[in-house]
Amino acid sequence: MPNHIVVLSEEIANKIAAGEVVERPASIVKELVENAIDAGAGDIRVELEKGGTASIAVIDNGSGIDHEDVAFAFERHATSKIRSFEDIYRVTSLGFRGEALPSIASVARVELLTRRPEDLSGTRAVVEGGVIKEIAPAGCSAGTQIRVTKILENVPARRKFLKTESTEQSLCLDVIVRLALVHPEIRFKVTAAGREIFSAPEAKDISARIAFVMGADFSDHALSVAADQEGVALSGFVSRPEFTRSNSKSIFLFVNKRFIRDSGVSHAILSAYRRIIEPRRFPAAVLFMEISPGDVDVNVHPAKMEVRFKDSRAVHDLVSKTVAGSLACRETAAGGFVYRLAPREGQTFSPVFRKDRDASADFAGLYSRRNLEQAISQDLLSRSQVAEAPVTAGSGYGDKQQITFNNYQYLGQFAGTYLIFAGGNGFMLIDQHAAHERILFEKLKKSSAEKVASQSLLLPEVVSLSPGELALFSGCIDFLQEIGLAVEIFGRDAVVVKALPAILPQTESREIISDIVDELAEQNKISDLKERKEKILAALACRAAVKANHVLTAEEVMALCRDLAETPGNATCPHGRPVIVNFSVSEIERMFKRK
Repeated sequence: MPNHIVVLSEEIANKIAAGEVVERPASIVKELVENAIDAGAGDIRVELEKGGTASIAVIDNGSGIDHEDVAFAFERHATSKIRSFEDIYRVTSLGFRGEALPSIASVARVELLTRRPEDLSGTRAVVEGGVIKEIAPAGCSAGTQIRVTKILENVPARRKFLKTESTEQSLCLDVIVRLALVHPEIRFKVTAAGREIFSAPEAKDISARIAFVMGADFSDHALSVAADQEGVALSGFVSRPEFTRSNSKSIFLFVNKRFIRDSGVSHAILSAYRRIIEPRRFPAAVLFMEISPGDVDVNVHPAKMEVRFKDSRAVHDLVSKTVAGSLACRETAAGGFVYRLAPREGQTFSPVFRKDRDASADFAGLYSRRNLEQAISQDLLSRSQVAEAPVTAGSGYGDKQQITFNNYQYLGQFAGTYLIFAGGNGFMLIDQHAAHERILFEKLKKSSAEKVASQSLLLPEVVSLSPGELALFSGCIDFLQEIGLAVEIFGRDAVVVKALPAILPQTESREIISDIVDELAEQNKISDLKERKEKILAALACRAAVKANHVLTAEEVMALCRDLAETPGNATCPHGRPVIVNFSVSEIERMFKRK
């Protein structure tokens, strides 16, 4: 018997519609803070309980809501931002669909207090499950206060997919940081469980706010970007090549003060860094585009984080050429100008002329990779001394005959990355980075069960973190101590590194910390402490492992092969990529049509 078509109840329809807007607590924070910005607020305070999973409060000093409009604010598609269909393509406000409050109220309990500055009294409204329970006069300060509780309680199927409290809190902070970056005129303050975790005072301009929010590490490695072409104005900052992250989450893109995710613009940025940063590393960037509202469609998705450009190719080319131009200027910066962000006091950025410094000073970061490679070489060589027989490095095949792995003889290195071995059954390729990464991971994993030795730094290094990153990082301090990484929280936006695990070759503390944070910030739910620890160990191993395009000596290859043979799980790296690829004789014969 065929199923009949039925009309869904209003309750079910509202919950389905709400699912497009309210994905998690961070979605609620985004919608409410954007409403506060649209209301002209100069001071916005956000209060989180249990990472936003228990309650969220947003308090602002904006224009407030008229008493007669309060009930309409909870009706679907009720908005003060547009009046006609054409207005959608001219909209300049952050919110305009009229879906935020009704969507939130359909999956939670919402209590609203609001008063316009010119009114003597305000209004209190309580809405739960999409039903208005109360609307009455109330005394309150000018502006709007919204408290959301019982979040997703009537949608348990969605609530069970929420992550840990620290992860949800980090995602909420990420939303606020994005909005704080583009609105320096607004004061932001965030508290969690009554403790202040983020505060951004009013800044005189964008550069001062970026310097404050992004931290000293980004500020010290920032290059200015500016261009204006065919109705598109581009400005902002990108990182110098030596400042990289393990993923693209430090790339912030804004169109008409709206944070967006756009694969085309991201590709344009990355293409400018092609061949000047390591593979699988990403720059940091904060870029702003001002474009006519008629030339960009912000109505592509209910969350309004995706846009469609009228001329996407022109935008791509402008971003790519402008970023590449800034990086090219940087290459000759030792004899000219270097643009840097303002210090945290709020001064505007300006060119700093350097003529009393050695040229290598501005490029010191580029040589850190060489130092790392030298340390890795020393580490491999020190362990190769216990090999059964010495090996003389050379270019001939006979020099490599004594290096074996699984009864395969070493032939040489290809592309500075892959080790080639041949045997009676065929040949194999070993990815040197993946192999060394697995070796270090297993050693760290084994050492974490004991008290691992650490190497104190001559000078402790302060590493700046965003509020969201610090929230993720703070829960792992004790475990980091166990594996020899001595780290302490340093103020509201940084950690200080005092020692590194002695088992690792020398590397940069800042990059280790950023890679750990990036691993913890991955979208997969990390409720298991063991999984969280393994992610940290994987980040440490990846950072310290020998890199691709690094030529290994015969002695280093021998040490690597011996350690790999003794390492469990050596078929893949800690991230799941293959370490070894085999080619059998029969496969090769089929390729040459011999079979």
